Amino acid sequence: MKTSLSIIRLNQKEQLWAFFFNLTTDIYKDDPCYCKPSIRSLQQNIQRPDLIDNQLPLLILEGGAPIARMIVRISNHSGLNNDKVGLFGFFEAKNRPDAVKLLFDEGARWLERKGIKQIIGPMDGDTWHKYRLNVGPYDEPPFMMEPQNPTYYPQLWEEYGFTVLARYVSKRVPDVGKILPGLKKRYDLAQKKGFTFRPFQLTNFNNELEILYSLSCEIFSDNYFYSPISKKQFTSLYAASKAIIDPNLIWFCQDKHRDYAGFMFCFPDYATALTKMNGKTNLWAKIKFLFHKNKADHLNAKTLGTVSQYRGEGIGPALLYKCYSSGLDLGFSSINMCLMHEDNASEKMDKGTGGVFRNYHLYQYAITP
Repeated sequence: MKTSLSIIRLNQKEQLWAFFFNLTTDIYKDDPCYCKPSIRSLQQNIQRPDLIDNQLPLLILEGGAPIARMIVRISNHSGLNNDKVGLFGFFEAKNRPDAVKLLFDEGARWLERKGIKQIIGPMDGDTWHKYRLNVGPYDEPPFMMEPQNPTYYPQLWEEYGFTVLARYVSKRVPDVGKILPGLKKRYDLAQKKGFTFRPFQLTNFNNELEILYSLSCEIFSDNYFYSPISKKQFTSLYAASKAIIDPNLIWFCQDKHRDYAGFMFCFPDYATALTKMNGKTNLWAKIKFLFHKNKADHLNAKTLGTVSQYRGEGIGPALLYKCYSSGLDLGFSSINMCLMHEDNASEKMDKGTGGVFRNYHLYQYAITP
């Protein structure tokens, strides 16, 4: 006899939160590359003061066992016609279209009652946090901080009626040495224009984070999906990264007045080491990370940005040169150009030497009465 599905609206003290967090254990039990996020990091995002009063945590149970989960939110940014948009985030589910339909129906009804007409997802609150579905190919193992999901997730979203809102790609440059000479010319030209470059100062970590925060807010504020976060929230996102940051892989550009004009953020691909931690942060987990961190094969190029007044001045290629040449000195000849919008100018900075190895979708859904 088939057990019926039930949907639970979780409150902050609900004991069923354990089911919410541990659902991924069952879903990814056969995936040796799954990098489990820590429960603490999930809780910090779920309990964000700016969103907690505009969210609905949902859990689908069948026979007392979790089948699917999601948190519905009302975003701090606007969508079409400057209207507020709804977000479906923290989504995880078994391959059960009936359970996902029940989940999505409940989320859409809640948003409709609040006057929301458009849903975007998956997005865990904003683009500072996890968003997008990985739509493959899946033959390459995931890199550090890449969206991970079972191969059936895109079908679940599309069968419900979600359509693609934005497409993203990750490319791999297998031999960065081939593009360094061209980038060096752009770097030399930027220097002649009066721009200077300096690496991240790890000994002045908190101040450097403040600079990254200010630059990120200024550079990316015009992005369609951008929504602001506080300096405290930004710091909490990156504070734990101090132990894995290589200061030679984060570079700032300053103009002749010493004002900041741009930055680039790269890091070794520690995906294998993080996977070994299994979402834990205790001493033994940290020892596992240190033991496996030398297995990184690629350099991940995560963020590149230039302030609006200096776009077109060649600062982007110059920063690429500083990061990529530093990475090559550290032994990284292969570069992952990570999670770029398909229309982003950075997508073409491999000079034709790279190849797309992964695609991602961000979806939208129109709520109709």
